[in-house]
Amino acid sequence: MFELDGFFDGEHVVENAAIVVDGGEIAWAGERKALPKDSGEIAKPAGRFAVPGLINCHAHLTLDGEANFAAEVRQTDGLAMVKAFKNARASLYAGVTTVRDLGANGTMVIELGRAIERGVVEGPRIVAAGRGVTTTGGHGAEVGRVADGPDEVRKAVREQVRSGARVIKIFSTGGVLGEGAPPEVSQFTPEETAAAVAEAHNAGLRITTHAHGSGGMRVAAEAGIDSVEHATLLDERTVRLLKERDVAIIPTFAAIHSLLEHANVLDPVVIERTRAVADRHREGVRMAHRAGVRIAAGTDSGTPFNLHERFAVELELLTECGLSAEQALAAATSGSARVVGLEKAGHIGGGCWADLVFVDGDPIADVAVLLSPKTVYVRGAPVV
Repeated sequence: MFELDGFFDGEHVVENAAIVVDGGEIAWAGERKALPKDSGEIAKPAGRFAVPGLINCHAHLTLDGEANFAAEVRQTDGLAMVKAFKNARASLYAGVTTVRDLGANGTMVIELGRAIERGVVEGPRIVAAGRGVTTTGGHGAEVGRVADGPDEVRKAVREQVRSGARVIKIFSTGGVLGEGAPPEVSQFTPEETAAAVAEAHNAGLRITTHAHGSGGMRVAAEAGIDSVEHATLLDERTVRLLKERDVAIIPTFAAIHSLLEHANVLDPVVIERTRAVADRHREGVRMAHRAGVRIAAGTDSGTPFNLHERFAVELELLTECGLSAEQALAAATSGSARVVGLEKAGHIGGGCWADLVFVDGDPIADVAVLLSPKTVYVRGAPVV
């Protein structure tokens, strides 16, 4: 049983609080004055404030954030697996107890997730997509499964399901990094997108899409996509549609932030594309937030200079776009849990997973305290 100055339950702050853990779940949480009798011995973690384990909705564990993105994505499968293990551990130490990995050049992250669940190695919970599905000449083709036409798209999605994917990812537009089309160009047709969505949902999986341009976002939303990654070039029409269809967005501000911070050592084409979209990205997310579009937190970690252990930077960037600190923290906990489909994650309450992050200070007053967690628990046990 933990006695605390307070905790954030995923939506609100509870002060003068306590949390009772039983095995891998939370048995009770609330104000200390209401603490049930015989709640067990008192444990005092290094940090006096707790938040639910953070959830990164968009990561690439097989990538280290090297400057030469094109070279890193072509690494060997063995090296990719080693990096995935290392970066999963780095995420966990940073308080990220659930990682949604949205694309690798094979099944290595799926296999890592299975090994963690079996207790072979320590790590966060992993929801992995396997290979993302893209078009001939499209963004993501270096590591993705290329598919053209509705029938081939169905087959590509089924392949990821067979491989053990727990989420499906498609590429609805071009991108900033790598080869292929630029950000504003739409890739999959409405018929192809609908085929991907139908196959994912038929398998009981969520489906998300990489989408920068508004046209590609609308195609995906009309087809029933569950969430949109990046959502860089939003306009009013697209925001209205996302709100109507209850489609969440994951802005991944950290990716663009990291590119611009290191512009002097990156490909000029990449930086030109990044600068062209950065301001519109911020304004579009502000518009979406005002309209009530659901926002979840993901960093696209693994892209150049975008480190897995720096997840909390995304929360700071969200607050710069109009979210309060409480809303940003909710986006990284309860909001992200809804996006990834894990109802026991992202909250502190009876029956929730005992995935907890303890910090010094109040993250509602200063989200930066999340950059230096004092203690991390996953599955009811402290991270070693």
